[in-house]
Amino acid sequence: MYAAFDRVVGNKGCAGVDGMEVKDLKPYLNEHWNHIKASILNGTYRPQPVLGIEIDKPKGGKRLLGIPTVLDRLIQQAIQQELYDIFDSNFSSVSFGFRKGKSAHQAIKTALNYVNTGSRYVVDIDLSKFFDRVNHDFLMGLLAKAIKDKQLLSLIRRYLQSGILLDGLTCKRTEGTPQGSPLSPLLSNIILNELEQELHKRNHRFVRYADDFSIYLQTKRSAIRVMKSITKFVEEKLKLKVNNEKSAVRYAGHMELLGYGIYRMRSQKFGLKVIESNWQKFVQKCKLLTKKSKSFSFQDRVEKLRSYCQGWIGYFRYANIKTRLIELDRLLGSRLRYSIWN
Repeated sequence: MYAAFDRVVGNKGCAGVDGMEVKDLKPYLNEHWNHIKASILNGTYRPQPVLGIEIDKPKGGKRLLGIPTVLDRLIQQAIQQELYDIFDSNFSSVSFGFRKGKSAHQAIKTALNYVNTGSRYVVDIDLSKFFDRVNHDFLMGLLAKAIKDKQLLSLIRRYLQSGILLDGLTCKRTEGTPQGSPLSPLLSNIILNELEQELHKRNHRFVRYADDFSIYLQTKRSAIRVMKSITKFVEEKLKLKVNNEKSAVRYAGHMELLGYGIYRMRSQKFGLKVIESNWQKFVQKCKLLTKKSKSFSFQDRVEKLRSYCQGWIGYFRYANIKTRLIELDRLLGSRLRYSIWN
């Protein structure tokens, strides 16, 4: 529980429906922990509704986040830490999201290796509102195979079914595990591990990062066949919904993965590039940060620009962008000099 407390405090985050902030958690626990612990152990603890917040998606649409109270974040974090080692050891080596020692870069490099060793047709499946559509009964069945503590299973189900406060109204939840809670990433991995095991049985090459997964095959015909059969598996076995408008069989040279694009180089091998829309957003942000303004000093402007560029370039460091960065550096240098002289 101490490790869970440190994690919740370290992550900070906003208050939930009760208004309690992270800084208030320790004194609250000092006064109420014995009662809270007893209610958890005897099965009477009831989670509070999560606070629903809608944020814009990068490519349009809305994403619903569910922010638990600070106390519920603590309890969920403790549960997550207990369950992680039980389940994580059974996950695929090519599952890269929400796992210790795994990263988006590893997922991207694994995909590139598949393409450069002959698997140039990609089954790119988009799961429609995955986190909002997780089937509770199916998920609880998977958990019950590994967890024998009925009190713990009951508590997890109560967290799944706790309401969500959105626009002043508390709505019941009958499906989904909204993003924003400490348990949600692990539960999503447990669900999609069923897909991974099915793909391994079929000896398919694939990569998964959170709900973003793609399968790599040598021919277009086999990719089309796999697309149909895996869509059926996802919808019938996992009780999820495939977004047919966004899902497709793609040639690797037209593939996008986690912000990167794959393209064919002059050597006939494939390399990585930045998706054009991401590059343009980067350039526009850099221009905004170098715009002359009275609201902050030249030194502050330079520091903000440096911090932003280091983070962005750090993520896209495997893409072939050296020439474009040199050109952008000249442009930004000119804009900064102008802000000094004028």
